[in-house]
Amino acid sequence: MSLVSPVATGTTGFSRACFSHAGFYHSGQVIWGAAKRASLLLAASLICRGVSPAVNAQDPAAATTPAAAATTPAAAATTQAAAATTLGATRFRGDDGTGFFPKCRVAVPWKDEAVTKLDLPGIGNGSPVIWSSQQQPRRAYLLSANPENATRYVIAVDLPTDASAPSKIAWTKEFPSSKHKLHQFSTYASSTPAVDQDGIYVAWADPEHVVVKQFAHDGQEKWSRDFGRYVSQHGFATSPILVDDKLILLDSQDAEELEPGVAPGEDRMLALNRSTGETVWEKKLPTKRVCYGLPNVRVLPDGKKELVCATTALGIFGMDPQTGEISWNHDCFKQRVCSSTVLAGPLAIATHGSGGGRDNLLVAYDMESKQERFRIQRAAPYVPTPVAANDLLFLWSDAGVVSCVRLSDGTVRWSERVGGNFFSSPILIGDRLVNVSDTGEVTVLQASEAYRKLATISTDAAVRSTLVPADDVLLLRTYEQLWIIR
Repeated sequence: MSLVSPVATGTTGFSRACFSHAGFYHSGQVIWGAAKRASLLLAASLICRGVSPAVNAQDPAAATTPAAAATTPAAAATTQAAAATTLGATRFRGDDGTGFFPKCRVAVPWKDEAVTKLDLPGIGNGSPVIWSSQQQPRRAYLLSANPENATRYVIAVDLPTDASAPSKIAWTKEFPSSKHKLHQFSTYASSTPAVDQDGIYVAWADPEHVVVKQFAHDGQEKWSRDFGRYVSQHGFATSPILVDDKLILLDSQDAEELEPGVAPGEDRMLALNRSTGETVWEKKLPTKRVCYGLPNVRVLPDGKKELVCATTALGIFGMDPQTGEISWNHDCFKQRVCSSTVLAGPLAIATHGSGGGRDNLLVAYDMESKQERFRIQRAAPYVPTPVAANDLLFLWSDAGVVSCVRLSDGTVRWSERVGGNFFSSPILIGDRLVNVSDTGEVTVLQASEAYRKLATISTDAAVRSTLVPADDVLLLRTYEQLWIIR
């Protein structure tokens, strides 16, 4: 079977729920060309030089507690100043959702003495986020939940910049919820928060409620919304993202494969005022199967922004974040979309699939020419989100097959089995491609056109979340703990 089937034009349809979200380019713009690639790899290596033993080179109810704060030029200036202090992990897979972390100085592989293991209340699959500013000491924020009664926990963890100071839980907020059916590998805390200078934004759901909340950095709840019923055979696992002054959430639900007596759910994209929680717009979407991938943000030539997302019913599509209007779509999927959309230059890349992996498919769509560039079936990921590095795309399948694809033409440069089962998404730490299996084995590969395995690290922990690097710290969220690696 051919690994790649190039498609010249295209709106032709083509035929494991998402439990944790799931290059050398900035703001979605790939830097093409070997010379630039080499210089960027060198630059990333220099940033992290000195690491040993391996040099570490590389998301119809009213607000219950509205905060009536309007956006002003002064507030915008404050926002920009505060944003400059971000450590690169303010949403799932980093500030821009690319999974690329060039400034991390943590040694990979690490030594046992570099790890602090912090017990968490409950369990979870969602990744943490990190925030720090002059006014706010560095903290990680994450969700957890009690598997026995579905109580949800919002947790803040102090991450002192002084490595000799202890990391500890700063505060925990808990909220009762109702037990309901989940996929065997999911939890009641499979969502990743978003964070900015004003606080933390979280989301969860049960069959009667889709809950979105904002908390201040001191743990005070600022606002809360309830968007009503949620229909999914696997449970809630999507995550919010921030786009300018809006909080964006894809509230995707099941309209197919329903249990007897369950009315179909309905997909919608929500845009909320991040300061008050009030609805800015709500766009109802065609609905088939619940999808979990996060949108990504594309910057258009005129400076305006566009949300790029993927669902079963719409395929890959673009949406105006100011109005919610759909500007284009490429109908290409029949199965569930669990991975998040990847932007690489003009390409929007997304996958669909199923737990067995037989029908998995990756599609790369050119948003400028409005043509499908290529598609990949063999070893395409379902839950893990791919990651782009310069003119290369790295796919890490659920079954532990890693592939390197040339973005310019879809040619598979190599495909190798590293073993294990994966729910986590691969990330780039400098020029290193890193991912962790569900049994906690971390695999480190060279992010290049030549396959090279650099290291493996055995943690003996259950892991279904994605690694989170910052400047001098690497966070690994296991089922029951937060590992802080320095």
